[in-house]
Amino acid sequence: MWSAILRFLKQPNPIRIDAKLDLTISFLVGLFVFLFLLVFQPFGLSTTEPRLRYLLISGYGIVCFLVLAVNLLLIPRILKKVFHEETWTVYKRLAWHLWIVFSIGLGNYLFACLFNIFFDFYRLGSGLFISFQWITFLIALFPIVFYDILNQNYWLKRNLRAAEEISARLRNSGSLPLDLSGIDRRIVLLAENERERYEFRAGHLLYVSSEGNYVEVWVKNQKVENVLIRNSLKRIEQQLKGYPFLFRCHRAYIVNIKRITKATGNAQGFKLILDDLDKRIPVARSYARPFKELLGIP
Repeated sequence: MWSAILRFLKQPNPIRIDAKLDLTISFLVGLFVFLFLLVFQPFGLSTTEPRLRYLLISGYGIVCFLVLAVNLLLIPRILKKVFHEETWTVYKRLAWHLWIVFSIGLGNYLFACLFNIFFDFYRLGSGLFISFQWITFLIALFPIVFYDILNQNYWLKRNLRAAEEISARLRNSGSLPLDLSGIDRRIVLLAENERERYEFRAGHLLYVSSEGNYVEVWVKNQKVENVLIRNSLKRIEQQLKGYPFLFRCHRAYIVNIKRITKATGNAQGFKLILDDLDKRIPVARSYARPFKELLGIP
């Protein structure tokens, strides 16, 4: 049982850093809190004087919107390494949501302190702080769990379906609408100093990856070989122009489509498996649609 739970927590989980989407989510959650409190008036709100009641309900909705907006818009952009899509998992998502719930509870408590300056309504202290955390958790629990399960299943099914379509198309490689002109030509990749050079046949290239100030070029002729070239992937991409079957599928990878044998999928996206390599090449979300179009997948 515990091993199953651990496997679930370590599963890849989709994450999107999108300012417009994050602002929309913040607004909708704030609106949900406002309407929930307005309709049900729990936690003694129904017995509160109407003027104060509507001030409190509006205040808690606004606090929720502001705290959530700060969390979603700022923290992922400050802690970029933590919120990296390729390392984002279910347990990180849960920890992130627990922090958001805690920070909203803290925001509500600070709002109560401010409210008390004008109306002397609450008895401030650790008991009230804990109460706010508990109430915030109860209100947030259902929408968070519901959203996470829905989101995880949606992207998992979508990416598994995409991986199956790609694999099926690759099995029938003769029908791929690929421009293979130049596949027998020799490519010469130059280092940044333009003196060091690496030459190979275009069709033998497996993939190119970014490795700090270098790129790593993997080629299969009689055997699989790799070489490091001091250059940026962007400059190497310029040198590979004119070979439509060499596709930039990720900020750190260029892959030879003719060398892909199949694709696998998870909730984060899909990855490509190449000839005689255990390496799985990720396809970034922004490159997924152009990649599928290149294979003739609508």
